[in-house]
Amino acid sequence: MRRKDWVAWGSVFIGAIILISILFTSPYIGVADNGDFDRIVRSGGISPLPDTFTYDDKYFGYSHSKYEYGPFAINYASSQVLFVFIAGLLGRVLNSSYFPMQAMGIVYSLLLLSTLFVIIRYACAGKRWLQITAALCVLLVFFDIGYVAYFHSFFGESVSLLFLLLSTAISVILARQQQPSITWLVLLFVCAFILAASKIQNAPIGLVFALYGLRLYRKRSDRSWKRVIAGGVAFMIATTGLIYVFAPKELKQINLYQTIFFGILKDSPHVSEDLDALGIPQKYAVLAGTNYFQTDVPIKQDAPELTEHVYSRLGHMDIVGYYLRHPSRIIDKLEAASAQATFIRPYYLGSYEKELGQPRGAIAYTYSTWSEGKKNLIPKNFIFFFIFFLLYFGVILKEYIRNKYKRHVLDVTIIVALVAIISVAVPLVGDGEADLGKHLFLFNVSFDIMIVFTVIWLVSQVRRIFDRSPEL
Repeated sequence: MRRKDWVAWGSVFIGAIILISILFTSPYIGVADNGDFDRIVRSGGISPLPDTFTYDDKYFGYSHSKYEYGPFAINYASSQVLFVFIAGLLGRVLNSSYFPMQAMGIVYSLLLLSTLFVIIRYACAGKRWLQITAALCVLLVFFDIGYVAYFHSFFGESVSLLFLLLSTAISVILARQQQPSITWLVLLFVCAFILAASKIQNAPIGLVFALYGLRLYRKRSDRSWKRVIAGGVAFMIATTGLIYVFAPKELKQINLYQTIFFGILKDSPHVSEDLDALGIPQKYAVLAGTNYFQTDVPIKQDAPELTEHVYSRLGHMDIVGYYLRHPSRIIDKLEAASAQATFIRPYYLGSYEKELGQPRGAIAYTYSTWSEGKKNLIPKNFIFFFIFFLLYFGVILKEYIRNKYKRHVLDVTIIVALVAIISVAVPLVGDGEADLGKHLFLFNVSFDIMIVFTVIWLVSQVRRIFDRSPEL
């Protein structure tokens, strides 16, 4: 072991202890299904829970550690399929009788520990103070139960967390290298692809990393470097486009309904004017504030008349146009998002199995200092986040002017902020306020990375002022 590797390996050891204590000791802790699991489980040769379970037992209230095996099938186009498939194979090795959800936890835990090692060993460039600061931040923030409980589920949030962290870390590595490695560059595009393709909501993030790829274009003059960047950028742009083109038609319809009736029209002070602005007949005012899955609605969400008057005539660009013409309404929606923007996990999904005897919907709080502190201490209003982002970009601008040699690293801090902004805009424009707290998961990840960057910058400023001694 190299002299400075002890921080990286020590961090991985501590991280493993945290993950074992949360995920692999009694009681079992996971995240209850909200109905999304069925579309992805078959990619691991796993069957959805059978009808012997009641609706209340299947959904929302309790997590489940055991699933039956079934045939392999892909019913949902997502990069998450790969990890569920691997977990399905691992599960068969661990237990041939039933699929243990711990297999999914092992796959994601190994990825998180590998990500931690990449951050500390490579992204920190061997600087001891930076390694220790980054290790403490990552272990506190991203090993929190609010994040890692998702590892015992079939939600796509785990893929979003892991590959935004990895993409960010690799971007920093490339930014720091004087002669950046083509291997790391290829890994960046692979990780960014997995992130963008994990959920339709994440697709625009592929464009952000494509832009960063272009920013790296001049870091090397050789033809092979430029070819990899050109190919990677083209691939990321194509990925983003294809994800939207091949999105299931029924999902587009659901999202459009949510965006209009559970987004623009929800809590609107002038529903009639909004309908006119969108070109929707006034008779649909009765649907304002309803969501696609409600049953007590006067007009069914899949009614042919809605297809004729709404679904076939409007798209998400019309929604963007509406908000651009009515900026006060987007501020209203940003306030609604801010009220839920500090919740890393959905508190309506239970953590425990029913057999444990906990109340339905009970939540586990083991190692939850960060998630609970964030939920309780950070102001839940738009002005706080606006000021934070303003100060964040202000510091970046100052550093950009002060030190041109750090500009590629500063580009990474900008990328993360752009991901945060996109992670708020896309749910609001694409799905209204439906399950908004859960849809802001990637905002939480990117916002937390911004906080880690801020802490590292503050420590560096203290070192500049007070610490003239050699590194630890």
